Amino acid sequence: MAEETTPTHEKIAKRAEDISMVAGVVSAAVTVGATIAAPTGLSAITIALGITSAPLVVMAAPIVGAVATVAGVVSSGAYFYAKWKNRQNSGNP
Repeated sequence: MAEETTPTHEKIAKRAEDISMVAGVVSAAVTVGATIAAPTGLSAITIALGITSAPLVVMAAPIVGAVATVAGVVSSGAYFYAKWKNRQNSGNP
């Protein structure tokens, strides 16, 4: 059986990239759903007055967007760390 030679930092960067992509797709889907479900007219007024509450997807959209943003930042950091580590290991300044 062949032993895998991928460095740990590259595995972490790839995993972070995968998570970031999934979070981005979920965020896009939630945003579309929130756009469709967003209250308009009289229902928007009742929500503003506190008589009714907004649909869950509308309230969750900013949170899901923030999660996707954080995942993107972590993925970017892992990518640049792996790039730096590879450069260090190859002996290039």
